[in-house]
Amino acid sequence: MRNTLISAAVVAVLLNAPAALAQKAKEAAPKPPSITKVVVKQVKAAQDAIKGEKWADCVASLKSTESLPGQSPYDVFAVNELLGFCSARVGDTAGAAKSFEIGLEAGFIDPSQIVMRYKQLLQLHYNLKNYPKAVDYGRRAIAAGNTEEPVALLVAQSLYLLNDFKGTVEFVQGWIAGSEQRGETPPDLGLQLYVSACSRLEDSACQLRALEKQAAYHPKAETWSNIALLLLRSGTEVNTLNVFRLSKEAGGLRRADDYTEMAQLAIEKGLPGEAQSVLEAGLANGTITTGPAAELAKRLLGTAKTQAAADKPTLLKQDAEAAAKKNGEIDSRIGLAHLSYGDNDRAISALQRALDKGNARNPDEARLNLGIAQLRAGQKDAALGSFAAVKGDELQRLARLWSLRAR
Repeated sequence: MRNTLISAAVVAVLLNAPAALAQKAKEAAPKPPSITKVVVKQVKAAQDAIKGEKWADCVASLKSTESLPGQSPYDVFAVNELLGFCSARVGDTAGAAKSFEIGLEAGFIDPSQIVMRYKQLLQLHYNLKNYPKAVDYGRRAIAAGNTEEPVALLVAQSLYLLNDFKGTVEFVQGWIAGSEQRGETPPDLGLQLYVSACSRLEDSACQLRALEKQAAYHPKAETWSNIALLLLRSGTEVNTLNVFRLSKEAGGLRRADDYTEMAQLAIEKGLPGEAQSVLEAGLANGTITTGPAAELAKRLLGTAKTQAAADKPTLLKQDAEAAAKKNGEIDSRIGLAHLSYGDNDRAISALQRALDKGNARNPDEARLNLGIAQLRAGQKDAALGSFAAVKGDELQRLARLWSLRAR
């Protein structure tokens, strides 16, 4: 599974450091008698340099105060607020971070501006690759009530770049929960980090939870393909065709082998109609082109067509016979056959009979197939009800994923 990192260009956008720093510089510009005469000359020279956009001169003037004795705490604060701004403008990120930290620790910043300072220091330390400090200031901003997406992204990215994958997962999970509580959609970049961190932890259950969130909020064919891969690795062979069926529905079949393997399983399960439709789809969309996979697909397609030609004409008679019997298992098989040929209405009828009779061998699989038929027939609410009734670890998980598709 592809590891995903967020580029600094993406996450550096909303902190608005230059404009915010300029505003802070104006606010921090000392007014006598706020500063002492010890630094008045240098601060005045720095202000004049700022007006002329002579940033290097500003830095030089303010740094000349470092050796001056007798400075008041407010002198130190005011000088470093201006020095932080001018250092940022000359590209001295480390100098800007140092000065703004001194300003923060001095205790003179207006309480309404504290979160802005945390955000500035988060951005500066992230750019410096000082990820522990970036995490610290980001967490401070969040603890103070900030819910902005770029702040959370920078924290998550910093944790990831520290190789703290467990911390990344825990942070992103909390971030997602907060977004959901506020009625917001968790951003895809955060969910990509979630998936990638779980992958680095080699935690399949974690990966599946992360991919389910991604499928719920930012569904893509790649996500469903990755879900299918995980399910195939961790599930039992009996549900392999069910997994492929879900993946195909979501556009997650991406390789020629996916199509041929699903077709082979369908033929083995006595579902030639499904095998035929799968192979025809793979050939039509260009996934199956040339080579051994194409040759296999052609042979399987011939087999599927032959079997379907013999099977489908008898299906209505089998349906009528099954309806008259007490054994719901026959109805369940007939319903799945109808589903494989795309006859959703007859599939619904047969599968519902199977469940009503109460003696189907695997009622939860019948409920899953009923939900699929209902969904394909446009009966969304009924489908969600059927999926919700499915029990059993693997089938219930598949039903939950089908519910995501339905929504």
